[in-house]
Amino acid sequence: MKKIISSVLAVTVIAGTLMTGCGNVDKNFASDYVAATMDASYKGEFNNYMKITVSNEEDVQEIYDNTIDYYTESIAYYCEVYTEDISEDLHTEYTEFTKELLSKAMYTVSSAENGKESCYVKISIKPINLLEQAESDIQRCVDDYNNKLEEIGEEELNNYTDEQYQELEDDYARNVLDALKKNADNLEYKDNIDFTMEILIDEDGLYAPANDDDWNTIDDYIMGIYE
Repeated sequence: MKKIISSVLAVTVIAGTLMTGCGNVDKNFASDYVAATMDASYKGEFNNYMKITVSNEEDVQEIYDNTIDYYTESIAYYCEVYTEDISEDLHTEYTEFTKELLSKAMYTVSSAENGKESCYVKISIKPINLLEQAESDIQRCVDDYNNKLEEIGEEELNNYTDEQYQELEDDYARNVLDALKKNADNLEYKDNIDFTMEILIDEDGLYAPANDDDWNTIDDYIMGIYE
């Protein structure tokens, strides 16, 4: 099957995590919560999140792993790399690349004004521009792959073993990963995006975003995959 660079659709990565707070809405506490959640999710920095949410390392590791898995699949999907068709070792390399890429995420979190039952947290994000930055290099990988398919021919491809097909896909995926790494060495960012998240507190003193979809929006902004 021929390849063509895809567009990425966002899905939920970070759940609307609750945490124990004070008896009253505290905008500074809320901003610490958002910052700690983002640091844990994108950078694998767990300590502040565990302290603020009174959670264990296993819980926060799951949040981080889910985020990495999502972005690994999103990057691969955009580049027409089908992770179920490539070798386990190469899939692991994509995962490790995603970890390194997300460690370069740029954002700041600050408190805003309080409301009667909620407060607002300001988030300034400098989106990673890798997928657009590497687009021409990825397109060359796509063109080379499609040309190779034409050289092989449909009849021969139909007789390929699973091992031969995986070798073909691995070769393409390796070229794409090399292109991504090359561009990530001089990573570009898009212009800053400012976003405000409303944080609610319930009668039990638990903090949570007013809109869980806000996390999806932030995920899009971080990797620059929004429309």
